[in-house]
Amino acid sequence: MQLNRSNFLRFLIQSEPGKPAISNGLRAVLALGVPMLIGQLINQRESGLFIGLIAYFVNLANIGGPYRIKARAMVAATLGIAVSVFVGTLVARVPALTVVLTFLWGLASGLASLYGNAGANVGLVIGISFISTIAQPGNLEVALMRSLLCLIAGGWAMLLSLVMWPFKPYDPLRIAVAACFSGLAQPTGGIANYIQAFVAKVATPENIFLIRQALETARTTLGTLRIGQSARSWMNEQLLVLIQDGDRLLGSVIGLIELLETYCQQQQYHAVQQLVDDALAQISVILQAIAKAISGKPSSIDLGNLNRIYEALKEQESLQRKAIAGSETDYTTLVALSNLVLMIEKIIKQLQYTAQTAKSLADHSTISQRDVDRLLLVADEQRSLLNLLKENLTLDSAIFLHALRIAVSLTFGVILYSITNLPMGYWVTLTIMIVLKPNLGATFQRFFQRVGGTILGAVLAAVLLATITSKLVLDTIILLTVFFGVSLIRFNYGYSVVFLSIFVLLIIDIGHPIGWEFAGFRVLNTLIGAGLAFASHYFIWPNWERDRLPSQLATALRECHKYFSDVMAVYQGKKEPDSTIISQRRQTGLAIGNAQASFQGLLREPQMHKELVEPVMTLLIYMGRFTNAVTVLAVHLEHFRGTVPLPELETFVCQISLVLEQLADSVQQEIAPPPLPDLEQTLQKIQPHLQALRTARIQELAVNLGHTPIRQAVIDYSILDLEIDQIVRRLTAMHSAMVRLTSGN
Repeated sequence: MQLNRSNFLRFLIQSEPGKPAISNGLRAVLALGVPMLIGQLINQRESGLFIGLIAYFVNLANIGGPYRIKARAMVAATLGIAVSVFVGTLVARVPALTVVLTFLWGLASGLASLYGNAGANVGLVIGISFISTIAQPGNLEVALMRSLLCLIAGGWAMLLSLVMWPFKPYDPLRIAVAACFSGLAQPTGGIANYIQAFVAKVATPENIFLIRQALETARTTLGTLRIGQSARSWMNEQLLVLIQDGDRLLGSVIGLIELLETYCQQQQYHAVQQLVDDALAQISVILQAIAKAISGKPSSIDLGNLNRIYEALKEQESLQRKAIAGSETDYTTLVALSNLVLMIEKIIKQLQYTAQTAKSLADHSTISQRDVDRLLLVADEQRSLLNLLKENLTLDSAIFLHALRIAVSLTFGVILYSITNLPMGYWVTLTIMIVLKPNLGATFQRFFQRVGGTILGAVLAAVLLATITSKLVLDTIILLTVFFGVSLIRFNYGYSVVFLSIFVLLIIDIGHPIGWEFAGFRVLNTLIGAGLAFASHYFIWPNWERDRLPSQLATALRECHKYFSDVMAVYQGKKEPDSTIISQRRQTGLAIGNAQASFQGLLREPQMHKELVEPVMTLLIYMGRFTNAVTVLAVHLEHFRGTVPLPELETFVCQISLVLEQLADSVQQEIAPPPLPDLEQTLQKIQPHLQALRTARIQELAVNLGHTPIRQAVIDYSILDLEIDQIVRRLTAMHSAMVRLTSGN
């Protein structure tokens, strides 16, 4: 897809969800500023700057999360940087050895991402410290002194983090769980925000994807925290219950919203629309209050208003039941309203249980020192670090291929600037380290952000250095650029580079005159490094999202099939409702989320065929909506009592299952799918049986018959009556999108 000028600019300046990390910026300022100040006071300005820079790098390894993970990451970064600086200083005068070790260090830095975000950050700062040091050779005494300063800097960074980061090991987990309910971590995430988006008519499949991400983040954080605990923890168990509650609430809210989208098209809905809107607003408020309680903030969780709205809806249901005069249309409306009332009743019960657990956290928020000690125990992992490394030392591993790409690119960069005697040549390799990402789309975006930010920052730095002579003013500007650069790095990398480029040029050979010449070298080396990083994706084991997306879409379609089959097996009388259905719903959501993420990566790749965008978007959207329809049926299983299966239901299930498998095979093999079976004809065979049940029930109501087998059959299959039509329409849209997608190949 060719980017036009306006799209290209938006592509460069777009920001990530969330806010600038002000606390990270302040920590970086202190990490750098205090050593600089001490260095000036004792007339060791360069040593103070060196300690501050290393402390800044060690702080980059602190990605948040549980205390033990942060501590281990910062210790690993400190030791890794000290070793890298020691070795780099000694081998810098031996070109051949420098090239070999650059390859090994680059490979190790890339493989560090096997161990998650913390490992990736540790690998990055260790790699940066090595390739920076090989440009500044020294003898054994210099190497030892630099390593000692690195250890001092790491100690200062960890002390700083411990002071600014109170010892509350459960706080990251509490915040992660709270995000599932309200979207505290992401303004567009959280179940409460999903409800608000629906009411405002701006809800999209991405809303559910973000909630699913929040739930998985909470699960991962809990798993990380649990490792190292030698015994059960009350807090862990309560937070695990809340994660499960969040998952169930998500299913119920999806079910409610799906029903509303179906029912709101009926004229009779207007009589209860305001009550339903008020109920949604109250549910959102309660979820926000629950999130505050979970995260440890003062909160009042009151379900009184929601209960009163629920009673008013029940009264409307009773009035509609009395108003039925043998009309099947009126009865269909009554069934729809009854289903809405049942769904809201279920959500109220779930909110009551969740609120009790959240309140118990607030009442027992403190943990004993014994619990704290258990958090710091080091237990054996299920898979050792060494085993994980061995499993990925293969060309089938995307991480190993990316590590090789980093190693080869860095090695080529070192050879290039060594042969050409390029001034400040190490900026070539530094740029490669920062710009080169696992997929081409991210590298493409980072390339332009890095180059554009560097040019603008270099120009501004040269102007500042030409007009300001006061060291105090320059030092103040240095600290301000660090603050803004670090605060913005995850919010918008392009903005961050502008400030960090100014910072870098102000500290190069600090105390010596720096002007336009240095700014020019900085820009030139950045252009060379960014170009090498970008080119490496084309020539060193290319990794294109367009090659991965078909497999991701096929996996998502197969998970949709499993979810549909599990739910429908209950309606067919082939199995009992169990927890595997909830588990499969989660797996389906994750698979669709992975496909969405792959598609977003594809959109960032150059030369992406624009004719692919619409069919892939349609396929993803209707996969999500198909899953939502199945979720309505899954949530209704709580009221299902195993009525004799409807005739032709098995034919319907077999047809839908066959189409889903055919679509999965079609997208993976990039061939056109077979024509759809006559699903409408199957629906027409099912509808008379459902109509007969409704007619029989209307006759029972005329003689005031209460709980009867026919009534139970209507309850069991009323939701099915609403949703099988939705399933067919959404599957038809998916099939149509697949035809358009494969016809473009």
